[in-house]
Amino acid sequence: MSTTHYPFLVATLGEAAGRLPDDLARTLESTLAATQPANTGDGPTLLACLRHIRQGDGADGQPVPGRGRSASQRAALARLDRATAGMGVLLEVLHAAERVRVDGEPDQQVGDDVREGLLLACRGLCEYMGTQLPTG
Repeated sequence: MSTTHYPFLVATLGEAAGRLPDDLARTLESTLAATQPANTGDGPTLLACLRHIRQGDGADGQPVPGRGRSASQRAALARLDRATAGMGVLLEVLHAAERVRVDGEPDQQVGDDVREGLLLACRGLCEYMGTQLPTG
């Protein structure tokens, strides 16, 4: 499948669009194209935002500055920036859950499964971030 023929599908699924059978991709592309409103300037559309995100924006929504970096380096830095921001949010939620567990009322507490899920998400992000950092 040639992803250049399916701009809406690529904006929605990214590289995964290339793994779809051509007949399915064609159907999804025509459906996505048919649901796009005319560009009235009233604000961003979902697919426009997805295209922007796929171009490698950082956690602040802005593209990572070039400064002599290749496109793949900027994309890797954007992924690290977003992962770092996500890690911060996860740790804040985990910290708040722990405070409520220790000092709060039982009906305000999250369950052990939620706390474990937050810990696993933090571990997963840390492991991912470790694989993205240059070694050497």
